[in-house]
Amino acid sequence: MSGEDKEELTLKSFEELSFFDNLALFYLCNETPPQTLALAFLVGDKKVCGSMLGVMDAKRRAYVHELMSKQNDVPEEKKHAAAQGLLIIADGLISRNLIRKQGKFYFGTERG
Repeated sequence: MSGEDKEELTLKSFEELSFFDNLALFYLCNETPPQTLALAFLVGDKKVCGSMLGVMDAKRRAYVHELMSKQNDVPEEKKHAAAQGLLIIADGLISRNLIRKQGKFYFGTERG
């Protein structure tokens, strides 16, 4: 494998976010720019998106909903790129030990 090959991500699909507990989802939502969340939610698993929206504060949730309606006609590849970006951000949180994997589940770790 050359240095130019993509680094292996812990998460392979958007659906794997369904194995995140609420604290892990909260960290992910706070680390991800609202525009990225909105685009990813347009193509992501509806159950996962609902869970993520549920852990956001009301103001941020309303803003993401507004962005989703404005970005509905964005090309599909940009939406899928945003979903992939969300997985990369989640991977970063795992590598920083804010989220830990236990079996197939992911748990947010309490900040000290």
